[in-house]
Amino acid sequence: MSNDAPGHPPLRPRAAAALQRLKSCQRPAEALEAVGEIVSQLIGCEEFVVLARDSSGTGFAHAASLGLPEARVHALMSAPDLLGQVAREGGVYIAGRTRGVSSSAQEAELSACIPLSSGGQVGGVLALFRLLPQKRGFDEEDFEILELLATHGGVALPAVGKVALPAGVPPPSVASAASDVRGVFLHPGEIFVSRNPSEVTTILGSCVAVCLWDPHLHIGGLNHFLLPSAPGASGAAGRFGDTAIPALVSELERLGSQRQHLRAKVFGGAAVGGIAPGGKAGLGQRNAELARQLLGELGISLVAEDLGGTTGRKLRFRTDDGSALVKKLGGG
Repeated sequence: MSNDAPGHPPLRPRAAAALQRLKSCQRPAEALEAVGEIVSQLIGCEEFVVLARDSSGTGFAHAASLGLPEARVHALMSAPDLLGQVAREGGVYIAGRTRGVSSSAQEAELSACIPLSSGGQVGGVLALFRLLPQKRGFDEEDFEILELLATHGGVALPAVGKVALPAGVPPPSVASAASDVRGVFLHPGEIFVSRNPSEVTTILGSCVAVCLWDPHLHIGGLNHFLLPSAPGASGAAGRFGDTAIPALVSELERLGSQRQHLRAKVFGGAAVGGIAPGGKAGLGQRNAELARQLLGELGISLVAEDLGGTTGRKLRFRTDDGSALVKKLGGG
């Protein structure tokens, strides 16, 4: 499936971002990292596993996982009923929608399972378990993303054993019990600003979130961009740092802020798939460098940052006072 296909309707924004992220990958390890970011950040799933079919075709090898205990992953690798059937037949399983399939005890909490194909050959499966609490289920755009992963995600499977996504993702933040604080979850490619006190949660891998607030007016906001700059003309300003940062500043100025009063905190930019070889700057590093550069050019004071490393982050940011809480996802 591609938004370049003649006569095919254009992809929705999150699906288009997923396809672009996959197409930007040059190596299987990068593609495996991209699959993990798409599932956790664009779909909103905090427990999943990517399994590659082993050479015998009767079991699986672990490629990547998020939020699942090692013992649970090991049990799933023995090719239980449902995962094995998806790998053999190439069908898609969606809980509550797909009939006529049996599951083992280890698969009882599956939300979805899709085959991962490349060149028409199924090389493994992606099994999704617990979704983020604010998601009541998959929407039509989620199904579009899953279809993209089914047809393009197989390119990640040669990297088995080289990349593992951080385990133990915590549940997303719960807004303060105070009734005047709004809880918001920010998806990749989105920009959020508010006059009213809000606690914004987002999950970052190689993406970067620039958080701005005005200590005089007690207003603020943040973005969550995926790439430093757009490869060409694009209307999706929030997905690219060189447009998402100016857009965030403009939105706060529209609410009455003066640029010289704004303060910034920047988070993310991890090399989730490991440090790039040969000293080459990876995607996360390029995102981080772009954020620092643009904030400097805009004359906005950067008062705190938590950037780089090899693990993802869960961020909670308060728009009224600029307070931020960051938790690393997994070891490293």
